[in-house]
Amino acid sequence: MGDFTDVQTIGNIAYVAGGATGLMIFDVSDASSPKLLGSSADCIGCNTTAQYVTVVGTRAYVVPVDYYNPGAGNTVFAIVDVSTPSSPRQLGTYESDVPYNRVFISGNSYVYSRQHDGIHVVDVSTPSSPSLVTKLDSEDKWDTYSVAGTTLFAYLQAEPSGAPDILQLYDVTTPNLPQTFSPL
Repeated sequence: MGDFTDVQTIGNIAYVAGGATGLMIFDVSDASSPKLLGSSADCIGCNTTAQYVTVVGTRAYVVPVDYYNPGAGNTVFAIVDVSTPSSPRQLGTYESDVPYNRVFISGNSYVYSRQHDGIHVVDVSTPSSPSLVTKLDSEDKWDTYSVAGTTLFAYLQAEPSGAPDILQLYDVTTPNLPQTFSPL
C-alpha cells in the first residue's frame, strides 16, 4: 500500500502519510479490518513522498520528503481538503527556500513549521495562497517544538555540546509579533 511514515487519528478516521502513495485516509472503526476511504497522490512537488501529516478540522497539512534525496527534506508543504474522505483534494501549497520538517497548527489559520533556520509562521487562512507572517530565528539547533493554544514551545538543543539545553516559550497570540517568555 505504501511506506507509512506518519499517522494522525481523529475518532475512527486515520490520516496516513503513505510515502509514495501520498495521503491515505482509513476508516478504523473496526480495527481488525481497516477500510481505505480515499487517497491523494497529487504531486506535492514532483519526486516526493508524503513524510508527515497534521490534520485540523477539514484540512490536512502534508510535508513530503524528496524521494531521491531523503536527507534533504523538502521546501514545500501541501494543504489538502479532507472534508470528503473518499476524495481528498489539494487546496494549495507553500514553498520556502529551506526544507520543512513537521508542521503544527494554531487554530485554523497559522502553521508553525521547523526549518533549518528557525520556525516559520505561515498564514494558511486562504489555503490557495498561504503567506509567510514571520520567522523565529535561532542560532541554536531547533530540536522539537509544539503549539498549545497561543503558546509555542521550542526545545533548543544548545551547541556546542555541554552547553545547557533550553525550553523557549513564545506567546503567539499575535502571530506576526510573537513575544518571548523567559526560557526554562
